[in-house]
Amino acid sequence: MFEHVRKLTAAAVLSALAFATPAQADGILEEPLPRFEDRICPGVLGMEQQYAQVMVSRLRDNVEMFGLRLAGSEEEGCEPNLLIAFVEDSRGYLANLMQSRGYLFADMDRADRDELIAGDAPWRVWHQVTAHTRDGIRVGSRENLTQLPEAGMWQAHSRIYRPVRHDITYALVLIDSAAVEGLTVRQLADFATLQALATEFPDGAEDSPGTMLRLFDADGSAPESLGPVDAEWLARLYDGIPNLPASMRLRSVEVATAD
Repeated sequence: MFEHVRKLTAAAVLSALAFATPAQADGILEEPLPRFEDRICPGVLGMEQQYAQVMVSRLRDNVEMFGLRLAGSEEEGCEPNLLIAFVEDSRGYLANLMQSRGYLFADMDRADRDELIAGDAPWRVWHQVTAHTRDGIRVGSRENLTQLPEAGMWQAHSRIYRPVRHDITYALVLIDSAAVEGLTVRQLADFATLQALATEFPDGAEDSPGTMLRLFDADGSAPESLGPVDAEWLARLYDGIPNLPASMRLRSVEVATAD
């Protein structure tokens, strides 16, 4: 057992979630990929404080490395909107949450909810995504089938970018406590960075050499830090305007797979 990870109750995670309500952005390739636009405040739950502080420092360094803005300072503190929590059973935790607090998932399609808890991976990622105009005005949620959300802006037709963007406003990375034995704080921080900052990855990214997407594979080849494709993808994702179609960003990254 990884001695620096302690058992975390569901109540502790829920209190940290505050008012985060999940939603999924449209997966159509002509829609923009979700990404953080607001200042980011990383937080860690379920780990001894001294190691959690090291992890938060690594997360903050990663955020700055990709040109994103941070909220507050490590000394001042801030309200986390990028939270990593070590729990006993990430899959079971989310499944119970969906059953007991279904309103939190009201804006997600059934297929998206099922995907969150599918498989046996020892981790889960839950993103809150909201639509904004290209100028940052929030587009309201759909209330029914006849009244669709609307937002006004100056006319700007373009074949290059979309009139809306999809902002990640909250990211929760849940990791099974038992699965982190033998891993370093740096590895866990880099894995959480990759999973929290991006909701989609280029085709073949999981097969690229040294990718952090393979951290929990059983073959013993866990990378020590973000791999070249990981870093390139996050750099491309957060480069330029936020409302570029997903297809433009995805085809800008060449993935070299391992032999």
